[in-house]
Amino acid sequence: MPQPISAVVTWDPTLNKGTVADITVPSGNGATVIQWSCSPEVASFTISGLDPTEFTPSSSSSDVTNFSTTDRDDTAQEYTYTVEAVHAASGQRSRHDPKITNEP
Repeated sequence: MPQPISAVVTWDPTLNKGTVADITVPSGNGATVIQWSCSPEVASFTISGLDPTEFTPSSSSSDVTNFSTTDRDDTAQEYTYTVEAVHAASGQRSRHDPKITNEP
């Protein structure tokens, strides 16, 4: 299995919301673990909406600080999902819809 792909949920002070960069899984990688964590300004996050035919598990529990899923990487396409982040200082919640692209 290839090295895990890391993603960090951060808080963008300009947008005043949690964000995470889009993720690209290289072509031919095979099953790949994707691991999310929080930056210091994010207290916790929740991931939902991952395609259950491609990602296991397809969602996290509520308000976690780390989450991992396995991308089967058997279908080349772009997937969207939702990250709900909680700002550490204020407790404000926000939603962001990043992408995971499995390259052809």
